[in-house]
Amino acid sequence: MNQPIQRYLEDAIAAEKSFETQLRGFAKEAKFAEPRSLFETHADETKRQYEALTDRLEALGGSTSGFKGFLAHLFNSAPKMAQLAHNEKERTTQDLMMAFAVENAEVAMYEALAIAAQTIGDGTTEDLVRRIQAEERETAAKVWHALAPCAQQAFQTAANEDSESAESPVIRYLQDAEAAERNFEDALASFSKNCEQPDVKSLLSMMSSKARTQHERLEARLRELDATPSTSKSILAHLLAFTPLTAQAGHDETEKSTQHLMITYSAAAAEMAMYESLAVAASEVGDGETEALARELQREEEEDHRLAWAKIPDSARLSIQAVLSHS
Repeated sequence: MNQPIQRYLEDAIAAEKSFETQLRGFAKEAKFAEPRSLFETHADETKRQYEALTDRLEALGGSTSGFKGFLAHLFNSAPKMAQLAHNEKERTTQDLMMAFAVENAEVAMYEALAIAAQTIGDGTTEDLVRRIQAEERETAAKVWHALAPCAQQAFQTAANEDSESAESPVIRYLQDAEAAERNFEDALASFSKNCEQPDVKSLLSMMSSKARTQHERLEARLRELDATPSTSKSILAHLLAFTPLTAQAGHDETEKSTQHLMITYSAAAAEMAMYESLAVAASEVGDGETEALARELQREEEEDHRLAWAKIPDSARLSIQAVLSHS
């Protein structure tokens, strides 16, 4: 009965270790004091978290291994993605966007782990996981509150130092968002095709169709600004293109639906952050139409975020029950 929990704990430990490394890298390259302090503080907290998880794993007779779960693979990709920032001024904003996505992925990861522990009656693990999950929620809120001020400061600094027109950053952000939504449409379609739980399959298919309308609206706005979609992929476009591959690192086919939901929850959070940055940039140059579009799309991502979250507990319960029946 403990073996599935041990595997889930191994995944969580690997994910937290990857995120600690990522956070320390973000802190070193941060251009502004508040995000730097936030990254450093959470890196220390993350270290304490995986140490507590390791203690619990060892108490259950397990030990950490070199195996990396799908979230550890996803988190490892983030520092590479952050190098795609347009310029040094925007790097910290990109790092905050990635951190917000990762925090949400961890909240979802701990929800699935808590449900699994509850299902087999492991109250000690469930209590530990709920405590860590609460810490991740708190940090996600702090990252979110830091995002808009950082995006505004980065935009103003870049505007003062660079010779490009004021509209150019907004066009780049629109191009990034359009590329991200195109990749999110494809990722969601892939998830839906490879999903065993019918209600999750239906939800992901609906979200894929919504993503198509979103990138079409972004493309239309670009055309209105005499610009075209970019052939290059943004930080989030690369990340979302990578997600179907990470989901293949699941332990069991029956767990794929839950993993798809976890990634979707995280990706929707990343896009909420992406639209926050776009809205800030549009506001700075007085582009009310683009700002309104960004806020409209952000609300749609918030809806996807809520819908994915609502499905995770039941999906996780079905997954752990199926894993136990195969044991």
